[in-house]
Amino acid sequence: MNPRYVLLTAAKDEEKSIAEVIQSVLRQTVLPTAWFIMDDGSTDQTAAIVESFAVKHPFIHLQSAGARGGRNFGSQYKAVMAAYDLARSLEFDFVGVADADQAPERADYYESILGEFQRNPRLGIASGFLYERYHGGAWECRRSNSEDSVAGGTALFRRSCFDQVGGYTPLVLGGSDWLVQLDAKMAGWELMIRPDQHIFHYRPTSSAGGIWRGTFRAGLMDASFGSHPAFEFFKCCRRITSSPILFGSFVRFGGFLWWKLSGREPLIQADKVCFLRKEQLAKLRKHFWPFGAKPGVQLNESSIKS
Repeated sequence: MNPRYVLLTAAKDEEKSIAEVIQSVLRQTVLPTAWFIMDDGSTDQTAAIVESFAVKHPFIHLQSAGARGGRNFGSQYKAVMAAYDLARSLEFDFVGVADADQAPERADYYESILGEFQRNPRLGIASGFLYERYHGGAWECRRSNSEDSVAGGTALFRRSCFDQVGGYTPLVLGGSDWLVQLDAKMAGWELMIRPDQHIFHYRPTSSAGGIWRGTFRAGLMDASFGSHPAFEFFKCCRRITSSPILFGSFVRFGGFLWWKLSGREPLIQADKVCFLRKEQLAKLRKHFWPFGAKPGVQLNESSIKS
């Protein structure tokens, strides 16, 4: 297999981390065919830093996405898809998304992930595990990491999978990386997570714009996907003692309830909501009764209407 891949990055005001992210890619044992970095209206030195590397490394291409207002997830993934449009004419087999604040720890990150694609022709998306610093301490495994959910900020796609699902759909509340995984699974692709491949995340999850606002927004995002209320409740309960902020799980569940009580409907199609809820209910059954459906526990398709 000729491991040809391109990287796509949307960067907005990332001067504190973008240099380290670029250097982490330059250390890789397998370099990308091209790396398109979209400056999404930065007001700091982000573009200048990227340009200083692009001069020395021709595979790095800096493009301007223009000013798009404040930081938001919809803008980020519009920029990512604009970067993909620039890459379409090139010859490559894999598509990598590299967030401007996430960097692989090991130099064999892409080589190792590409090897997984070679071994499994049905593998559509793969990534490592995110590591974050809490209160300025040492790097720790992100508390919400899951072995059935790819870390979107350093995900690698098989190109045919990425094209089949149409890439990312920009969503103002976030969740574009969640939706593309859902689309891939519905299309029959498999996902893989490598916990041994650590990815340093320089900005804690949901911290952009303030940790409280980000946590509340995460609850809104879950509700906008039609996440099952029972699953959301138990997820938030499980994270009570591991939230980066005190009572963070209550804030997230409050965002979820706010959406529901406002009478708003999910933002994704009904068939995707149904698929997601079936997955969530299956996880609940497995967690509470790993040997099969427990008698008396009615977690079935009828509760999808909740």
